Amino acid sequence: MRAWQYFIIAILSTMLFGCGNEPDKIVINYCTSLDTGKLDDAVSYLSTSAKQELEKAGGKPALAAAADLFKSRKGIKEIKISQKEITGQTALVKFNYNFNDGSTSADFFPLVKEDGKWKIAK
Repeated sequence: MRAWQYFIIAILSTMLFGCGNEPDKIVINYCTSLDTGKLDDAVSYLSTSAKQELEKAGGKPALAAAADLFKSRKGIKEIKISQKEITGQTALVKFNYNFNDGSTSADFFPLVKEDGKWKIAK
């Protein structure tokens, strides 16, 4: 194969890895969307009830505050999943952030399956 063909395969593999509907991938995609300021994308990973709670809390400006926290730590360097528990239509994903400023933080998200897709429930 030519070098450009390997490049195309690598790009497609990367895209496919991030597109899955596993709870851990949803959490990573959600956090990455916040980190890059793609608030509409971040909202798409939320469950119906989480979207309702977000609206009560002020809508997208509330998400922007989370994005600002990431910016204050110079962005996310890495997200490491520490635990994933799936029980029927619910899941719990625990993870650690490694930020570009050298700091770390632990967090978790409960998820729920809606219309066959995992969504963040808080």
